[in-house]
Amino acid sequence: MGFEPVQLPTKVKAVSDFANHMKDTLSEAWAALAKSKDDMARYYNQHRMPALTFAVGDKVFLDASDICTTRPSKKLLHHFLSPFPVVHPVGSHAYRL
Repeated sequence: MGFEPVQLPTKVKAVSDFANHMKDTLSEAWAALAKSKDDMARYYNQHRMPALTFAVGDKVFLDASDICTTRPSKKLLHHFLSPFPVVHPVGSHAYRL
């Protein structure tokens, strides 16, 4: 910003005033950024729900969007495959079926 954070005391009042003004402006900018971050997080999470967790033995449907089949057209594919039991969790949101 044109000045070092650690400055020696000066006898010129204009220099001290400028340094104080820059520090105040910088702290206001950081506060505005923090408020903006909180606002964006609140608006983003307003319509979000936490991910579902499943226990071993629960039956879940498998998303078939990335599974290749021998059907002649993608239009005729099933969107979800029949319910499979959960064998064990692999990660925080991944399960072995």
